Amino acid sequence: PEVSYLIIREIVANNGNKAGGKTVEVLYRDSAGADPTLAKRLAEDLVVKDKVTMLGGFYLTPEAAAAAPVANAAKVPLFIVNAATPALIKMSPYFVRMGQSINQPAELAAMHARHSGKSKGFVAVADYAPGHIVEQAFMAKFTAEGGQMVGNVRISLNTADFAPFAERISNANPDILQIFLPPGAASVGFSKALAARGLTNKIMIIGQGEAEDSDLPLFDDSIVGFKSIIYIDANAKNAENVAMSQWLAKNAGPNVKPNSFSIGAFDAMHLMYKLLNDSAGKPFNGEAAVKSLAGHTYMSPRGSVTIDPVLRENVQNFYLREVVKEGNTKLNKVIKTWEQVKPTPFGS
Repeated sequence: PEVSYLIIREIVANNGNKAGGKTVEVLYRDSAGADPTLAKRLAEDLVVKDKVTMLGGFYLTPEAAAAAPVANAAKVPLFIVNAATPALIKMSPYFVRMGQSINQPAELAAMHARHSGKSKGFVAVADYAPGHIVEQAFMAKFTAEGGQMVGNVRISLNTADFAPFAERISNANPDILQIFLPPGAASVGFSKALAARGLTNKIMIIGQGEAEDSDLPLFDDSIVGFKSIIYIDANAKNAENVAMSQWLAKNAGPNVKPNSFSIGAFDAMHLMYKLLNDSAGKPFNGEAAVKSLAGHTYMSPRGSVTIDPVLRENVQNFYLREVVKEGNTKLNKVIKTWEQVKPTPFGS
């Protein structure tokens, strides 16, 4: 979140504090993690007391869900930077998702595994709602594609010892393991436990955001070969991503790379400027503003993005990446691209 705020300030500095004849001012509030009560109160204060035109942020699903009644009552567009639970978008006609529905990478992983000849699947996910959705999505798609599930496990968010879970996976003898864990200590600990069982060299392991480029220095070399599917390629050579990467390296630290949080904030701010400019000469209307985004296409550090006119989700590329080592540096290298993947309601 701190890096995202730096990016927002930079966008305002580059684009100026005027858009559509209106003054641009960014008000920052910290919901202090997954605290939906606080998130809702802060959103209410911003709308009622500060008279904000648009809201953005809401990294976790409970925060965004709590803010839905606020956006609905005030008719304020709300850009969901990261929260990825599929049901969120149905909670408000003013929600616009800047990231993904979390079922999409899991379904792509299942199809890739089957097309790669994998037949025995296992799912290990964090034991909370997003993890359950990843579990359900992968298992449904994998079996629909003719694969057999040989096991699944849910891992408590406060787990420190991952060895029993690695043993359970090893005993099930899968050839494809889909994982979904929070980045940081949990992902590092789980990776080491899998490596200790020899699983990292034995089976295909696919995740989502467990080993982003900025986090790779936390892992030892056993992470090499780990695959992940997400809509971000931190090492993409398009002009937007190169410029963002250079700015982050200079202003946020040499190891900081674009990720879903920072790119979500980056794109949301650019769309906010567009909506303000489009409203030049007339009062800003939140309902009309959201409707005007239907079918809108723009260039992002992630590549070309189109806002689906019905679902208010992104039509965007998804990338299958593999951790490789070049010299002393570990990085995610894209090995497959699914171009312009259309969103579908979860379970359809």
